[in-house]
Amino acid sequence: MFLSIAPAPPIRTGRLRPAQVIARRFGPVPEPYRPDPLLEEYLSDMTASYGRRFDRDRHAAASRNSFTEMADRLVRDLDLAVPVDLIAIAHSTPDGDPRRVTACYLNELVHGDPLAFAVSDQGPAAAFTALRLLGTYSGDFPGCRALLLILEQTTMSYEVVGSRFPVPGHDIGVAVLLEPAGSDGATVHQRPDVPAEAAGTLLDELVPADAVLIAGPGLTTDRPVVSAPDLGAAGVWAEFARCRADTAGPIAVADHDPVSGTLCVAVFAGSDPEARS
Repeated sequence: MFLSIAPAPPIRTGRLRPAQVIARRFGPVPEPYRPDPLLEEYLSDMTASYGRRFDRDRHAAASRNSFTEMADRLVRDLDLAVPVDLIAIAHSTPDGDPRRVTACYLNELVHGDPLAFAVSDQGPAAAFTALRLLGTYSGDFPGCRALLLILEQTTMSYEVVGSRFPVPGHDIGVAVLLEPAGSDGATVHQRPDVPAEAAGTLLDELVPADAVLIAGPGLTTDRPVVSAPDLGAAGVWAEFARCRADTAGPIAVADHDPVSGTLCVAVFAGSDPEARS
């Protein structure tokens, strides 16, 4: 008799930094709603399983932007001169049209045969988890280039009551193209069970004193902060896209998940003004 165990996993030291960051708001779909019995049946079944009722009129009057359409536009807006190895899609709101799998679509759209996956059901923490995973997985891809997409949309085909996470005020997408980095790669901190009122002390510990701090709703600290717009989990990242264009020094992005109490902080080193997007 003998004991067999799996070999030790390789040490992953991949670090990434942003090469391009863009944010885009999406207006309502211009075409009038066309009834789709298959989609309506699917949405009705899904909402019923959570004790909600599918509201056809509400759905028809909504923006109806799907994550696949939003991701397609963001990718085409980027300057993708090189293949991409990894893609992570992060969101807290559900896809308004879940019939198409956005990760699979991007795997075909983007050059380089990337590994694509999604992170959800974590509220504002989703994008930080996705960024951390991209940095970890990048150790398996020499010269790794990765793409982080944070997508939020407002098409809720049911009445939203007592939402656990902030609901965005607009359909919004943020794309962060990441390139290989050394010591100046992004650093991600995620600390669970942190009350919002206690987050200020941790922010002082995790955020460099010379960094511009972008903070999500409910986060307070004695240091100056840039408040994020009301865009759900994408709010701090949309503000990051705006601030990065005019900031040469380090920038920290922070948000708090009210459900798990997870405080999330991503610290990005300063960049050459000519290289910023």
